[in-house]
Amino acid sequence: MACVPRFRESGFNRRPFGCHRYDVYSPKLHRQITLFGRHALDLWITLEASSSVLSYCERPIIIPGSRPVRAFDFWVQRAEGEELLVLMRNQVQKSSDNEEPASDIQSLSGTSVEGIPIRCIDPGDMTDHQITLANWGSIIRDLAAFERFIPEPLCNDVKARLDTRKSIAQLQSELSDFDASTVRLAIFQLLHRGEAVCSELATHRLTRNHVIARP
Repeated sequence: MACVPRFRESGFNRRPFGCHRYDVYSPKLHRQITLFGRHALDLWITLEASSSVLSYCERPIIIPGSRPVRAFDFWVQRAEGEELLVLMRNQVQKSSDNEEPASDIQSLSGTSVEGIPIRCIDPGDMTDHQITLANWGSIIRDLAAFERFIPEPLCNDVKARLDTRKSIAQLQSELSDFDASTVRLAIFQLLHRGEAVCSELATHRLTRNHVIARP
């Protein structure tokens, strides 16, 4: 059954004081999104990379009682249900107009808003996954730019050849009728959909030697 997203666009777009702005394209949502801060960018990459995430929305609603006003970082829809994600901040910062510092975000953990459970994310938990984030960041950028050029029959052909584990280079060699970069993109598409896996994405920077397998 197709997922009908509860939230389709950001409900709060004020950039937090001192945060960098990132404008990115989501292959999963097929739209442009804006993120504030590196931690939000990293969390977005994990949502795009996870095949269990059916849909999501950046900054969907305001955190009740937050001062300065702040939104939840993401609403996420999975097959097993919804959740609201909020990034804990390592430091309490004041906004440019001298509002009071934000309340303790961690106290929201285990509560809910509009019947949606809240989960707090410690940005430090993502620092141990920098190779994964870098690899998936590269994959997502390539899909954002070139996904429309990937022939679906090629994706099916790649998937049919995964009865045994094969490297990206082997698949490119076997599918030499196609440009090697297009074969690589088809592999990325399968990884993004969860129709193929590559354990080395978590341990080594992405190369043609990475081994692709069926889930």
